[in-house]
Amino acid sequence: MSSERDLQSKLDDLEAELNQKTVSDSQESSTKTVFPQIEADPSTRFKGWINYGNERFSTLPKAGKAAVAVGGVWLGFSILGAVLHVVSSVVSIAVVGFVVYIGYRIFK
Repeated sequence: MSSERDLQSKLDDLEAELNQKTVSDSQESSTKTVFPQIEADPSTRFKGWINYGNERFSTLPKAGKAAVAVGGVWLGFSILGAVLHVVSSVVSIAVVGFVVYIGYRIFK
């Protein structure tokens, strides 16, 4: 009986200590210093490049504009193909891993 009372009193003490810590933590979090946020607009860094590219593109002849368009489409499809190859490889590795796992579980 005595040991149960000791354990119960220790449990109550720990619970009170835990409640006190959570209250003090919540008070600390509400009094934390808020730092001012600096707005950095990265698009201003690239506006010059975009304007330069637009100026160069507008001076191209129609054949040059068509070549740039075809090159852009080709580059876009190349990137898409590379991403699909990576996704396909990941799926293949997952399927092989699953088959190996099932084989391991069956012939264990």
